[in-house]
Amino acid sequence: MTTYVIADIKVKNPQWMPAYAASVHDLVHKHGGKYLSRSGNVKTLEGKPLDTTLIALMA
Repeated sequence: MTTYVIADIKVKNPQWMPAYAASVHDLVHKHGGKYLSRSGNVKTLEGKPLDTTLIALMA
């Protein structure tokens, strides 16, 4: 069974991001996951805007 994870991230302190970005991909792959999509270009097309900095879809 495939499980999907939507990571909806609001960055409040960007200082942690370089270290996190350097290690998160290996961590996801280590546990059998893969990124289907990810972006920092988040635009709400309909409904209430999200308070989101980054969004990712993983399987």
